[in-house]
Formats: sequence, structure tokens, C-alpha cells
Amino acid sequence: MTKKSYSSSNAINTPTDLDMKLINSFALRELQKDEVFSFSVILCDNDIDRDFERFSEESLKALEKLFVGKTGILNHSMKSEDQSCRTYKTQLITDPEKKTVDGKPYTYLKAWCYTVRSEKNDALIRDIESGIKKEVSISCSSTSRICSICNEQNCNHIAGRKYNGEKCVKTIDGITDAYEWSFVAVPAQRKAGVTKAYDKEKSMENILKSIKEDSQVTLKSNELKKLAAYIDSLAEKSADGEQYRAHLAEKVKKGFAIALPSLNGECVDEIVNTLSSKELLNLCKALKKESAKVIPTTQLYKEEKANDNQNSQFRF
Repeated sequence: MTKKSYSSSNAINTPTDLDMKLINSFALRELQKDEVFSFSVILCDNDIDRDFERFSEESLKALEKLFVGKTGILNHSMKSEDQSCRTYKTQLITDPEKKTVDGKPYTYLKAWCYTVRSEKNDALIRDIESGIKKEVSISCSSTSRICSICNEQNCNHIAGRKYNGEKCVKTIDGITDAYEWSFVAVPAQRKAGVTKAYDKEKSMENILKSIKEDSQVTLKSNELKKLAAYIDSLAEKSADGEQYRAHLAEKVKKGFAIALPSLNGECVDEIVNTLSSKELLNLCKALKKESAKVIPTTQLYKEEKANDNQNSQFRF
């Protein structure tokens, strides 16, 4: 059995309707929002910890599924009265702005947990809110630890010791089960624990990425304003784009009228309506070339019969 500890600080969440649906899937009666205290916690990551061990990416993916529904306890106590909360959802997240100690993209397993507001839990909730309880340790089982020196599971290399200038690191792999996570005093891993409620304002790129990747997203007021302004700018650009497309459509119809006057008007409309602005622009250019080959005739010109006198077409 593996026990790994992590450190961070508080992230208090306001449960959404989806959160409550997930939470109530573990409850014997339907809980209301005002009965629940919800917070998020980093359970583990792929960085090298104080024991010179790390979780592989496959291990983190396995733990992401296994920790849903698992309980949070105190100091890995097996007593039922020390159960403090329960995990109702998890997500594996890669932070593009952070790197591990050895320069790899930083990936961590985030969990959303809940406990019931009660006299019994008041002290725990206050400790979480005030940042006193924030370090956590996970308990799981694995089948192997891969050595960074020899790439073997069972070897004589000692984690943390240098061999030919390279420090030995063991990669935890082959996860078979996850048992629980616990609040602890001294964590082995540096970055896990109850996550911070305050973080820097997201860029528009990160806001859009969050919306795409997560079923529910919490945004600050400034981020909401930024998103609203972005949507307004897209609406304005869309209106300009529609005007530009309408202009191209008219030019294409005129081009057809000159280059292919026998083509039915309804057929032209059907063609135009199915094309994008880029396709209309290309068609417009092609029709312009074809139209240039057409020699227009004057209204006064009339082809004469073979026996008419020369230059008779200039008669009125």
C-alpha cells in the first residue's frame, strides 16, 4: 500500500445543481445546498516528491476514476468516526504554465469533496476555511516502481541517490486500487492539498479552454466581463462578415449573368446560398475572368444578311 502526501491551500466552492446531483448520488436522502460544505483538493501529481518518487501518467488516470466516491479521513485513521468528507468528482488537469522538477508538463489530480454542515463538523469546516487543515495524503495500491536508472522494477538502486551523476527516481505504476485520502500534518509531496480559492485571473484563451474541457466552470466577475466583451466583439465581427458575404453573393450573381446568361436564376441562388465567403470570393474571381472573354454587342448592331452592302450596319 502506498501513502503519498501533498500540500496546498483552501478552495471553497458553492455547489451547483450538477454538484448536488453528484453529491446526492452518495446520500441516502436528498441533501440541500445549504446543508453542504464543498471544497476542492489536489490529491496527487506527476512531480518528484520528497521520497524521490512520482506517479506515472497512467497511474494518475487510474486514480482519477478510482477516487470518485472515496472518503476523506484524518491521519489515515481506520475508525469510522474519523471519516470527515467524501469525494464526488475528480479531474486530471495539466497546467501549461507549470513544469515538474525535471521539466515535464505539470499534471495533477483534482478532487471535489463535500461534508455536511453540522455541529460535529463545524470545527473541521473552520479549519479548512482558515487554512489550518490543507495538507493531504492519499492511500492506494500499486504493482510496480520503475527505476529511472535501470528502468527495472526490482533493483538495488536507492531513490534519491546519485549514480554517475544522475539522481535515482522511482515511478509509481500499475495502480490497482485507491483506498482513501487524509488530512495530515507533514506531506511527502509539495503541491497537493486543499486548493486555493484565489488564483490569478484567467486569460481569454484559458477561459475558453476551461469551457471546452469542463462541464461546469466558475468565473470571477472580471472574467465574466471579459467573456461578455469577447462575445460582443464576435457578434460585431459576425455582422460585418454577413455584410461582406452578401456583397460577394451579389457580385457572383452578376458574374453568372454575364458569363452564363442561360443559367436559371433559382439555380444561381441555390449555388450561392451553399457557399462560404471564401468559396464565394474564389468563384467571383473565376467568373470575372470568364466574363472578360465575353464580347458585348451594342443595341444598334444587327447582323446583316450575306447580300447586304458593306458597312450597312451603321445605317439608322
